[in-house]
Amino acid sequence: MQQSFEQEFSAMQQIASITSNLTSQERMRVAAWFLEYAAQDNKDVVLVNTPQDEASPAPEPALEPASKTSAPSTFTELYAAVSPKTGAQKAAVAGYWLQTQDGCESWKASEVNKLLKSIDVKVSSISIVLTNAVKAKMPLVEQLARLGDGERSRKTFRLTSAGTAYVEDHE
Repeated sequence: MQQSFEQEFSAMQQIASITSNLTSQERMRVAAWFLEYAAQDNKDVVLVNTPQDEASPAPEPALEPASKTSAPSTFTELYAAVSPKTGAQKAAVAGYWLQTQDGCESWKASEVNKLLKSIDVKVSSISIVLTNAVKAKMPLVEQLARLGDGERSRKTFRLTSAGTAYVEDHE
């Protein structure tokens, strides 16, 4: 039991050391990748750039699927491939599409809602979903700006690195 704890603690120290030169967003992408990696059976992934010793350069963690089909060409295909369950996940998929396919650097709740409605996906109160998503422990979206006060304010959002990783890891 003690040896297992020591091995886990040593692994944590190595991860902290290896990622110490990364920005917080880069560390979040690494953490999101590692959570996904740790949760699966590892049958269909290959860990690349694993350091062999202390002198090895910092790795670029990535999962390489054994076989990846072509990228979704429509929002409907992307949504089906990701299969989001929560409102925040649904909003993240729509935000991802707006950012990567429509070239939007940021977006409003109404744009996400319109995109989701276009494929008959209903989200109760997208504004509340996005507000809660921003406040989550590991937020998939972040709020960039707010125009106005009160309930009628218009907020601008974009995906966090964790939101981008969520969509890309599931597509």
